[in-house]
Amino acid sequence: MNEILIESILGLLSGLLLGITGMFPSSVILLVLDVLKIGDYKSNLGVIMLLNLFPITIGSTYEFYKSDQINYSLGLILLLTIMLGSFIGSKFVAGKKTFFSTRDIKYITAYFSLFIGVVFLYSAYYEKN
Repeated sequence: MNEILIESILGLLSGLLLGITGMFPSSVILLVLDVLKIGDYKSNLGVIMLLNLFPITIGSTYEFYKSDQINYSLGLILLLTIMLGSFIGSKFVAGKKTFFSTRDIKYITAYFSLFIGVVFLYSAYYEKN
């Protein structure tokens, strides 16, 4: 029961972060689940893929649609190429022969998140109002 409450709160906070930033908080979800020892890391990656499969951003997308702030051609190109990249990338982690250990995946996630954070900090610092 306690895990269900934690997962529900994590989902709500992640959804808020997604709606505010437009960034799916995969790394945050993975980190919290790992720190709290809810599931194993690779099965939690599978959960993230499952979450990305469903239209969880339908509410936010509708608001952007009403404001006419969606570039459909860019979205379609990104959607198709992300689907292909996700399929190929999953072969390295969940295929019959995995190339990355859980530790390797955590390092990749950490460095990627650090890079993204530094880029956004730099961009925000030099943003002109």
